Amino acid sequence: MRRSELGLSMTLDPPARVRAGFLRRLSAVLIDFFVISVPFQLIVAILFMATSGRIQQFGGVTYASCAVLQNIPDGIVLAPPPPAGSNFARECSVYFFGAQTGRSLQVGRVTRHGASIQTISRSYMLDRDGQPVDGMTVDWVVMAVFIVYLFAFETRTGASLGDRATRIVVVDALHPADASIPLRKIIVRYLVMLIGLVPMFVVTLIFLGPFGPDIDALGDSAYFTWLWATGAFAIAWGLYLSIVIIRKRDPLYDKIAGTAVVRV
Repeated sequence: MRRSELGLSMTLDPPARVRAGFLRRLSAVLIDFFVISVPFQLIVAILFMATSGRIQQFGGVTYASCAVLQNIPDGIVLAPPPPAGSNFARECSVYFFGAQTGRSLQVGRVTRHGASIQTISRSYMLDRDGQPVDGMTVDWVVMAVFIVYLFAFETRTGASLGDRATRIVVVDALHPADASIPLRKIIVRYLVMLIGLVPMFVVTLIFLGPFGPDIDALGDSAYFTWLWATGAFAIAWGLYLSIVIIRKRDPLYDKIAGTAVVRV
């Protein structure tokens, strides 16, 4: 009897591992973002001072101080020019624990069409003295490093630093005991995860083709109407994924990629 029971137990599949919940996944992403963003912000805080604002960073662990301007200060020449008929201007400074990492001027116009309000604006980088500067932002560099960081850690060990801190891990659904995950599965996983942003990207490409950087022409077109519609789709996609994860089920991107996020 014992032998038969033992033989039966050996043929049964092991119990499914518990899927990671929403709070654990969110906490892991926030930890990973801080790990990547904070060192950049420390460096940019120094470079902002050393280069008089030619190197800036606006995202990350920051807070902004903004002031509405009645008029654009005299002597400031903006290129490309702000939208025609601009009726507002706002200057913002971004800080990382008191150290300035960014400064910008937003100029645009607000128009009312019946019950709807349309805002068209253009942003300009400013130096330490509040003058327009042909600088660069490192936000895209931070995002690129963040993506490479996730791909590298999840491919090699299935867990980033944030995952380890929250005790979760990405596993290959077919080979859950393996420590590594094929790179193609990680790529598919994130591509499907970002499906909600594809319509916004397509609409932007369609309208930027004929209009280019002409903000006034874009404002007169249906671009912003389509942008709002595709933005609503992106929000709905995010809510759908969140609900599935809250229920501790595998979201669509994990099912297609053949992966799963489980608790350690």
